[in-house]
Amino acid sequence: MGHRNPQGLAFHPETGDLWESEHDPRGGDEINIIKKGSNYGWPIISYGVEYRGGGVNGTGLTQKNGMEQPVYYYDPATAPSGMTFYSGKLINEWKNNLFVAMLKGMHISRLVIDDKTGKIQFEERLLTAENQRFRHITEGPDGALYILTDAEKGRLYRIK
Repeated sequence: MGHRNPQGLAFHPETGDLWESEHDPRGGDEINIIKKGSNYGWPIISYGVEYRGGGVNGTGLTQKNGMEQPVYYYDPATAPSGMTFYSGKLINEWKNNLFVAMLKGMHISRLVIDDKTGKIQFEERLLTAENQRFRHITEGPDGALYILTDAEKGRLYRIK
């Protein structure tokens, strides 16, 4: 409940938590941990701004009792899309990091998560010089990350 435009889903390999990416208007794109029965706030709360200007739903509220806060949000908008957790098979220091493909942001977001709190500690932006709308990312059986773009002549990237 309370989602605007969900785009990607991935299960955390150790906790089993379901993580989700979604678009908000003009900023406020979110990464959430989905919990049964929770309300994620749309259209009551948002870190985004309506396309015509002003706060979402005319309020501009970012928090309200009974509504979940995102684990992470992007402002300005990056249009997060597909996402995956990485096993660390080839790059051990990336184990359990969340990788999110960005359409508008034109990069791959590597999110480092604190094992104890589940909070995002750090973001690294990868492939920024490629100038591509990244649509989906997944880990292959070989331990490499495979990334697709959504251009007319789309590309496939492999990170190992």
